Amino acid sequence: MTIITVTSGNVGGVGKTTITLALMMSTKNVAYIDLSPDNRSLSLLLGLNPRTDIIDSIRGGKYMMYVRDGNAIIPIRHREYLELRQLGEIAPAEVQRMLRALEKALASRYGVENLVIDTMSTVNLGLTMGAIETADKLLIPLTREREELIRRTVPRVGTKHMIYAMNMARENLRIDGMAAVIPYVEGANNQLEVAERIRNYIKNLMRVVLE
Repeated sequence: MTIITVTSGNVGGVGKTTITLALMMSTKNVAYIDLSPDNRSLSLLLGLNPRTDIIDSIRGGKYMMYVRDGNAIIPIRHREYLELRQLGEIAPAEVQRMLRALEKALASRYGVENLVIDTMSTVNLGLTMGAIETADKLLIPLTREREELIRRTVPRVGTKHMIYAMNMARENLRIDGMAAVIPYVEGANNQLEVAERIRNYIKNLMRVVLE
């Protein structure tokens, strides 16, 4: 199985969840995890609020999985402020063990070949670092204004395959080294609508990410 972690280092608001949604709308037999407990954007957009989640499984609990349009979705549950603070105690090694166990379960029980992880906009927590360290590939959305900062704050762990996508571009661009250049979407009401409208622009991105 190939594990793809979507990260932008310590920079938020660059389209991690929107690109993950667009991938989800365009794939089958791929597993997607919301590993962003601070805002739960992916879970909320999909209307999912499980009682338990993949983070609970780190300490021996269960997690809930849903099937949507041929993909496996593992959402994240709501947490109050104090419980969110406790997540800082989770070590990267614990996250790695959890993801490796999940990888085996998804492959053996469901025949899933790829796992995509939507992460928080911080690499200073074990939750995010564990997902980065476990990944085979890092999918990194960039924006013109914050490209240098994003590149600088994404950890270079091992020999990862770094996949860059320039997102929310306001001009016609062809940039070397980009798996995709995704235009800025005008007049959209929410991230689901944006994800639907950028699907045609992520064909090359899908090929690089899921090959």
